[in-house]
Order: sequence, then C-alpha cells, then structure tokens
Amino acid sequence: MNNPLLDKLPVGICLVNEAYEIVYLNAFFLDRMPVELRGDALGKPLADVFPEQIKFLKRRIKSVFVLKHPSFSYWEQRPHIFPFKSSRPITGEETQMVQNMEIVPHKDIETGQQYACILIQDVTAQASYFKAQAQLAEELKAEHEAQRKLIRKLDRAQSQLIQAEKMASTGQLAAGIAHEINNPMGFVTANLNTLEQYAQNLLETCQATKKLVASHAPEHIEALEDLFDATHVELIEEDMGPLIQESKDGLKRVSDIVSTLRSFAEEPQHTWGYLNLHDTANQLVQLISTQFKRPRFKVTCEPAQLKWYCESASLKQALTNLMMNAAQSIDENGLVMLDIRQTGSGTVAIKIVDTGCGISEANLKRVFEPFFTTRPEGKGQGLGLSVAYSAIEKHKGKLAINSREGKGTVIEVRLPVLKEQEEDKSASNPSTESL
Repeated sequence: MNNPLLDKLPVGICLVNEAYEIVYLNAFFLDRMPVELRGDALGKPLADVFPEQIKFLKRRIKSVFVLKHPSFSYWEQRPHIFPFKSSRPITGEETQMVQNMEIVPHKDIETGQQYACILIQDVTAQASYFKAQAQLAEELKAEHEAQRKLIRKLDRAQSQLIQAEKMASTGQLAAGIAHEINNPMGFVTANLNTLEQYAQNLLETCQATKKLVASHAPEHIEALEDLFDATHVELIEEDMGPLIQESKDGLKRVSDIVSTLRSFAEEPQHTWGYLNLHDTANQLVQLISTQFKRPRFKVTCEPAQLKWYCESASLKQALTNLMMNAAQSIDENGLVMLDIRQTGSGTVAIKIVDTGCGISEANLKRVFEPFFTTRPEGKGQGLGLSVAYSAIEKHKGKLAINSREGKGTVIEVRLPVLKEQEEDKSASNPSTESL
C-alpha cells in the first residue's frame, strides 16, 4: 500500500481497520514515532503501539465507524495526542509536537472494507505563535496600564491609585479566567454535537421497539435483536455516559469560575459587615490558581466558618495582593499556604507562607513604600503591598513580614475585634515588624 505521494505530504496518516489494527503509516507519521516502535507497527493492534492513547482514540474511532462522519480534536483541547517530536525550522530545537487530529471514515471500493483514517497536523509553530501573541498582548496591556497609572500618580490622590490597583488586580484574574472558560466550552460543544446524532439513533430504536413489543409476536424477537445491532445500542450505551459527564463537568467548571469571580469581586465599596473568611480564602485560591498554575495552594481556617466584622472590599483586596505576590514568587515546585485562625484573645491571625524566591534585606525595608517594585518595567506598579498595608491600617491591624532570599517569605496579619460603632473612627498606625 506504499504511495510515494502520500509519503511526501506534511501530514501524518495512519489507517486503522475495524479490528483497530494499523494497516498503513505514511513517512511523516512513521518517522516521528519512537524508534523502537517503527519496525513492526504495521499489522499490530493500535492498543499495543499506543497504549496510553488508546482509550481516547478508540472512542473517537468508534464514533467514526458508526456515524460515518469525521471526528476532530484541536490542540487547544488536547495538544499532545501522540508522543511525537517537532523540530523548529530555523533553530532546529526539538520539542514535543502540538497536534491537530482529524479522523475520517474511508471505504475500500474494491473490497468494501471500512477504515478509519487518522490525520495528524503539526501545529507546533502556530501554537507557539498564538501563545507568544497572547503573551505579548498581555505585556502590552500591562505596560499600557502602567503608563496610564504613572500619569495618574502626578495629579491623583492615593485613594484613587488604590482603586486603580484593585481594578488592575481584578483584570489580571479575569484574563486567566477567560482562558479557562474557552477550554471547557470547546469540548462541551463537540460532545453535544455527537450526542445529537446518538439521540436520533435512540429515538429510532425506541419507536421500532414499541411496535414490536405491542404486537407480542415471538417471531419478532430475532428481528428486535437485529434492530438493536443495526442501531448500535451497545456502543451508544457505552459512549453516552462519558460524553454526558464530560459535558456536565465542563459546564460546571464554567459556572463555578464565573460564580466565584462575581461573589468575590462585586463587593460594594466602603461597606462594613460580616465577611466569611473561610469562603473568601477558598474563593481567592480558586481565582488565583486559574492564572498562576505553577504553585500548589493549601488553605486552613479555624473555626471552619469564621465570620469577621470588617470592610469587606478592602480586606479582600489586601488578601488578594498578598496572595498574588506569593504566587508570583513561586517556581513550578513551590507551595503557598494560607492559614486563618481566631486566637484565644479573640483576634484573627492570617498567615501567608510561600516557598518562593524571597526578598533581600535591602528591599525588605522598602516593600510597603508606594510605587516600589522589584519587578520589570510594565510588570507591576509597586502598589500591591502598599494597598494591603493601608487596608490593614484601616482595620487597626498589624502587618509583619519576614523573608530570606532564596528561601521564601512569611507575612502575618493580625486583626483586632472591631465593633460596629468603631468603623468610622480613624485607625491607628499598624506596626511593621519582623516575625
């Protein structure tokens, strides 16, 4: 079945028969397989050659054989289907291939044999370009925001700058959340399209079954079994559950992210009331983790449903800034711990511990100064810790920081009990101390 023309195509081609055996591989596909698999892949079951991918592939191939229409998988949903490598045209750098996959039905005209043709397109360069453009857009947006805020510093009061910082932080979180929404919606849409065809098959089966059962004719039992085979009831029963569950999981993920963002960000300004610190901590970690996926987060709160009288918006903003600073300092193996507990004296102690890059002694003395930042230009405005400091000051609290360069940072906030009649009184200055 060798075909020189197919071997020259910049597309991987793998032909699989109804027994899920590989019957053809073109040069593009074969050359990118692991060396130990190239020699005897032809004629082997697909499960033996690609055991880690077979569950996903078999489900897609089944739908192609049954429904007689193509199945698609794009890199945004599943970037690395096969364990292939890709070389950059200029640098020659070898990376894991990012792939688009299409499986199309194919019928041999002479033999009538049915096949599934797996087509693999190398989109590593396009994916890299897309990600680079997205990153560039974010950097340009951040730089534009920094320049805009730099102008505002000259003629705006500090309170206006604090509000701008809150909006910037919320915008950062929203950018990560938008990406999270796109991914689940992609596979939800694909699954629902397939389920539409399945539903049609089930309806036809049910209608025919009703007619046969109504007749109470034993001689129709064999016909009923043939009908079930013809409409692939067994396959539908096997495939319907996972598809529906994937769709539900995707929709729930979208709903949870949007709901959490709204409940966390849409807080009325300058409003005092009782804030559930346990729920706030979990919402905060969920929102930040959509943007900073590298660190691991651990949250503890005692008592479990601790409610605290405060100005909710400013306290949430303070915690957001402190947690985002911790997340930004972490590498891929790092850990951020948020511990909230009520002390014996009735105060609340909030401790944020990270295993990140730490802060040098020289910079540690300046971290709460407005507009002081160690981040590159356009990456930060230097207001995060200053805003947090002001918010704790408003609540008559204390803020303490301890850090070792290269080891990590510990920030502790202590909030006293405030009565409702004290909320409008001027707050005393918090102390900044070493833990």
